[in-house]
Amino acid sequence: MWDRYLVTRLVCVAVVAGVMVPFGTFVFPYVSTALDGVQFQALEAVFSAAVGYGLSALLV
Repeated sequence: MWDRYLVTRLVCVAVVAGVMVPFGTFVFPYVSTALDGVQFQALEAVFSAAVGYGLSALLV
């Protein structure tokens, strides 16, 4: 059930999310002031997942 590709994908998303959550307001300062907390966190989650999936596609 847990194959290598799925585990690699989840690890890549977790690494990118682990970097984006604390540093998201520094990376996107204008976006974070324009959106409220929940909207910005949702944007961070979507961005982290997209970058993590892209990184996993490069690795596998």
